[in-house]
Amino acid sequence: MQKRFTFSYGERLHLQKDFKRIFKTGRRLAHPALFIYIGPGNDASGKSRLGLVTSRKLGEAVERNRLKRRLREIFRLHKHAFTLSDIVFVPRPGACELNFENLKTAVLGLLEKAGAYNK
Repeated sequence: MQKRFTFSYGERLHLQKDFKRIFKTGRRLAHPALFIYIGPGNDASGKSRLGLVTSRKLGEAVERNRLKRRLREIFRLHKHAFTLSDIVFVPRPGACELNFENLKTAVLGLLEKAGAYNK
């Protein structure tokens, strides 16, 4: 079966209770540009899910939206190599200055260190 590189509704975190569960019980990874929280995945769906939390401290709406698009794209392209988990990205103010490649290196490096990403 061919891999699909889409980002469907079922691959997003929507409910506040899911975010709270991951923040409370998940593992936290830190980088100067962002925090990543990793929690156990939902076995029923069989997919890793992504959540994004951004603050106005990151910059204007244009910068925040660009950063969210980049983080979703990193997830979309590499989701097949993730272990089944729920992932929440919380960017820090330095994240907007990173280009796509540096951001991808930071995210995948943290996830690999946590054992949630298999090249």
